[in-house]
Formats: sequence, structure tokens, C-alpha cells
Amino acid sequence: MNEAALRYLKYVLATAESGSMRSTAKALGVRESTVSRNIGTLEQQLDIQIFQRGHNGVRLTGEGRDWIESVRGHYDGLEEALSHTARRNKEHDKLRIGLSAPFGREFLIRLIDRFEKAYPDVDITIQDGACHKQASAIRRRHLDIAFMCDGFDTPACRFETIWEEGMAALLPARHPLAGKSALTWADLAGERLLVPQGADGPLLDPCLIPPIRDNDRSPIIEQCQACQATVILKIQIGKGFTITGASFAKGVSIEGTVWRPITGQGTTGVVKAVWLESNPKRAVLRLLGMARNMAATRKPLAD
Repeated sequence: MNEAALRYLKYVLATAESGSMRSTAKALGVRESTVSRNIGTLEQQLDIQIFQRGHNGVRLTGEGRDWIESVRGHYDGLEEALSHTARRNKEHDKLRIGLSAPFGREFLIRLIDRFEKAYPDVDITIQDGACHKQASAIRRRHLDIAFMCDGFDTPACRFETIWEEGMAALLPARHPLAGKSALTWADLAGERLLVPQGADGPLLDPCLIPPIRDNDRSPIIEQCQACQATVILKIQIGKGFTITGASFAKGVSIEGTVWRPITGQGTTGVVKAVWLESNPKRAVLRLLGMARNMAATRKPLAD
């Protein structure tokens, strides 16, 4: 059924309910002559008289009433199908992104900013959380794509390494190690690595713990029942240190603390993109393509 036929039906059904072409025109925001002309065109095509016109409005003819009864169910079903398609297409204009890696923040900020400028009609939402929560949300289609630590297994999903960068430690400014230009895990042996505990798990994902502990000498990992702000306060008063990606450390200054790069084995943070192959949204593939191009044209940040 073409667009014109749907329009004719809309005018006929609205007029049948209101009993007035004038009322239909007012309700639909068109001229009364437009309603009358379109209904007349349909009557000519069907070779029946649907309405009897009069000074006080219109009324259905017997033939018109029978015809409307025969097509009303088909029209309602088609209208619902069209509305469903419109809602689905509108949903395609949304891109839901998950973040669960402490690395690549500067890269991801540039990526999302560039994507929003290239595709301003796509509504982007961002949520953070532990890797296992993000992977579950991808499989349940609550997220379209997530950027997470490379060491986490993501069954049933596609994944691709997007970015690599070094790690940095946030130390109290008066800490003895603050005088060094760079640190190793051996330097940090015995120090308390503070990991904030979020609502769905530690914000330093467990997949990062083994590389830290694989060293002969490693920090003491302490899970804190505290938010990131409280962890930073504990660092400021000398109760430990925390780690993040080099790009975040490069752009953030926190009073009473210093950032120092961590070098050596197990000090590279890897970010992978995770998505479903069956996700129909073009925006996902566009974001992935843009991420690949950006990663190919810029070297990872040094330690």
C-alpha cells in the first residue's frame, strides 16, 4: 500500500468517527478542501460513495460502512507495524557505550568527540562498570559496544584490540618514591595498591591483578569499600597509591600527589572493543572504523 492510499484511509476513518470533514481537517492540521479532495479521489478509485454529504456534516452510506468495516483491521495492523518500524529506526539513532578499562581515556575521549561531530544525529549514552557487567550487557543488548581490559574473556562476542598505553602510579607527594622519575613493580613492593570497590565489583578489574602479582616483588593489593574520591583522599594522607592509564595521568593534576610512570614487565594497559556481530546498528561499525583509523595514525602513549 502506497503513501497516498494510507493518507486517503486516514482521512476516511477520521471523518467517519467525527462525522465532519471540517473536524477532521482541524484535528489533522490540514484544510477542509484537502480532506474532501482526498476522500473524493478514494471514492472514485473504489467506484463507491463512502459518505453522504450534507449541510450539517457527513454520514456513512451503507456501502461506505461495509467497506470501512472490511478495511479497518488491516489499517490498524499496518499503522502499528509502521509505528513499530519508526520506533525501531529511532532506536538505531542511539549508541550505548560501556567503559570498564582504566586505560585509553584520552584516546576514548577523542574518539567519542570526533564521532559526535561526524554523526550529530546519533544520541550517545555512556555507562561504566566492571568488565563482567559490561560483557553481560552486550550479550543482552543493553549496550551496543564496550571498551574494556583485554584480559577479560567475552564469550559469544566479537572483540578487537583498539589501544595500548603505559601505566602510571598516583603517590603522595611526600612519598620517598616521589623523587624517582619512573617506577617498577619492584619499587612498589610492599606498598598498598588501593583499589576502589564499586557497586558491581572492584574498579581495577581482576584481569589486571595477575600481571601485577606475577612479578617477584609486587604491591599489596587492598580492595577499598570506598569511591574513587575517597581513595584519592587516602593517597593524599599517605595510606597507599593507585594506578591508571598514562593518558589519564597526563591530563589530571591532584593536589598533594604526584604521578609517576611504571615501567617494566606487566605495565602495558590494553583496551579492546567488544560488540555483537548480530548488532544491526550502523553506528557501531562506524565507531569501530573510526577507532581503527585513529589508532593506526597515532602511536600509543609512552610509559
